[in-house]
Amino acid sequence: MCRKLGVSRSGYYSWLSRSKSKRTIENEALTELIRAIHKEHRELYGSPRIHAVLKERGYQYNIKRVERLMRVHGIVSKVTKRFKPRKQNYLFYTQVPNVLLKRGMPTKKNETWVGDVTYIRANGKWSYLAVVMDLYTRKILGWAYGPSRKFDLVKEALSMAVRISSPGKDTIFHSDQGIEYTVSTYQQLVKSYGITPSMSRKGHCWDNAWTESFFHTLKTEMVYFQKFASIVEATAFIMDYITFYNHKRIHSSLNYTTPVEYHLRAA
Repeated sequence: MCRKLGVSRSGYYSWLSRSKSKRTIENEALTELIRAIHKEHRELYGSPRIHAVLKERGYQYNIKRVERLMRVHGIVSKVTKRFKPRKQNYLFYTQVPNVLLKRGMPTKKNETWVGDVTYIRANGKWSYLAVVMDLYTRKILGWAYGPSRKFDLVKEALSMAVRISSPGKDTIFHSDQGIEYTVSTYQQLVKSYGITPSMSRKGHCWDNAWTESFFHTLKTEMVYFQKFASIVEATAFIMDYITFYNHKRIHSSLNYTTPVEYHLRAA
């Protein structure tokens, strides 16, 4: 083998008996730290978030070094299933204006809440998750999950949000034109809390991109890796993930802090 590789036998045996360099020992220790952080955060973090956690814990490593060690040792965020688009034929009509479009991005908490409903399969049937998010802090303030996409679902999510973080006189609630949001009973509920309703323009899904982004994160980091046998089981997983999302998952848009931390600092 030495002849084929063009090295001397004495050089090869010298290399075998040589002690590890200081850099090698440091890299091994850093790799174990990276593995621990990766596992602690459910194997969902890539190198930017791993680097942010290391920095927060007092380790001053270059992000390129973290990236290289993760690449060499195959430490990657979970691979998700490809999204399969479905044709929709919703033609909802509403006279509620897009207040968010005029106001712009919020500058404080409880200024703008956004909400939406998504589909999750449990026991071979579709079930539905409604959420309310504070757009400034990205914290999920309220949520409700169940087998039916009805008024009660979005009512429960909004009521939870109001209990957790009292809205102010200038709070708006922004949603798309889903049927559960356009019914007069829901519009009256929103106004009864002193909240101004706001809705996306027809055919402009990006008007409510933030909740869409949360649902994408929820599904690619948790839902697509599970096969829920029942609504009860799915509820437990969703509750656990939302707790993780609010309290543990750091966000680049929040300067690598969690929604709960950012919400408390915004008090």
